[in-house]
Amino acid sequence: MANYLLVHGAWGGAWYWRPVQHALIRAGHHAQAVTLTGLGERAHLLSPAITLETHIADVRAALAAEELADC
Repeated sequence: MANYLLVHGAWGGAWYWRPVQHALIRAGHHAQAVTLTGLGERAHLLSPAITLETHIADVRAALAAEELADC
């Protein structure tokens, strides 16, 4: 079993990866999709204070929350 953390591109959200996420899970893998701050279903958090560092922190937090060490 492999671990996958799926991260969307610009103006996307975790929803973008749902079909892939479900296929990976059906194949026996662990797959988690993350939505970056200010985008997708988290668009209400959009502010000028969001930077690349914010999105890096989002990915790191998702890795830690899911205890994914080998993505």
